[in-house]
Amino acid sequence: MPPKRKVEADVPLKQPTDAVSVIIPSALYLGPCSSASSIPFLTSNSINHVLSIGSTPSPRVDDVTYHRLGLKDSTSSSIASTIDSAIEVIDNALGSNKGRGRILVHCSAGVSRSPTVVVGYLMKKRGMSPKVALGYVVRARPQVSPNPGFLEQLKAMEEGLYGGVSTLEVDELQRREVDRLALFSDAVEAPA
Repeated sequence: MPPKRKVEADVPLKQPTDAVSVIIPSALYLGPCSSASSIPFLTSNSINHVLSIGSTPSPRVDDVTYHRLGLKDSTSSSIASTIDSAIEVIDNALGSNKGRGRILVHCSAGVSRSPTVVVGYLMKKRGMSPKVALGYVVRARPQVSPNPGFLEQLKAMEEGLYGGVSTLEVDELQRREVDRLALFSDAVEAPA
């Protein structure tokens, strides 16, 4: 029997890789490509926007607005313009439906590209450091592991946003899942 997962405020410690993770309750969800065309998931969570990060769009579902931003999962891919565009899409989605909009952000597996974009969103819009934002996302979705190039760019983004030296170590996410959870156990705080 698969482990039970919670869908709202409490962040689960373990989920199947195809499960969707709640980043901001009743607002921002993170998951794999398969969730973007799952009518039961989209309907039961009142998702009205989907943001695909990558080159392959997901099949569309009626009454859901789809957005796509291209980004390769390569250490040399630049994340800056993708994050800026994603922030606009996410903010517009959350402001839709009389301020009750909900958005799913996904890439192929919900492990590198889409979590990087969500961390960038939390940094720029919620004032989190990359370590706190990444910790929050890892606690919600333990399989998250942005590639080292993306982590370096998140560090640079932190230095640009807040000045000083980043608290994020690039090799922090290159460990086993259980180690990632332990590493970020003290950095978790809910987005405001």
